Amino acid sequence: MRKILLFVFLGIVTLTTNAQIFKNSSDTTKVSESKWKGEFDFYVQDGWGIGLMARKETGKYIGWNVAGISYMSGWHRLETPDKFGIVNIRLMGVRFNVPLYKSLKFYAEATPGYTFMYAKSVYPWRSKKASWTEVDKAHCFGLDCGAGFQVFKNLALGYNFSFFVNGNGNAHIHWGRVSILF
Repeated sequence: MRKILLFVFLGIVTLTTNAQIFKNSSDTTKVSESKWKGEFDFYVQDGWGIGLMARKETGKYIGWNVAGISYMSGWHRLETPDKFGIVNIRLMGVRFNVPLYKSLKFYAEATPGYTFMYAKSVYPWRSKKASWTEVDKAHCFGLDCGAGFQVFKNLALGYNFSFFVNGNGNAHIHWGRVSILF
């Protein structure tokens, strides 16, 4: 039942998005120009992350997050990239824009995809020099939801909520995000 509701929701979003493609004029057969945009993201909280997203802007108020990838890790001694990391691959999300003043816009977006998480644990053995390691891995469904302000033509500041679900339960992480648009 959940899958059917998800497909119905995505169908409604698709129809709404396609309605934005046409210009508001008497001749509705002309399609407005859609633009490809790129985005480089820097995520920050008690960890750090970087990401890259390709977007297709289909109208003034809406765009598709076509494909993206990001990596997130920690700052602390035990959370270095060789010991802890999250790799996100995102596909077919949606981004809504609300122009406020000149180049200032409010945005909200949601992009689903795949997430791979790993964490390395080091366990001491009998001697201080010898130890063994165990790597915990998780393959998850991931969902990134974000909101913020595009303060200049090429700079956006926002909040990102990452949600992960696998067979063992779910988890979430809150991030601050600085985006450079190109």
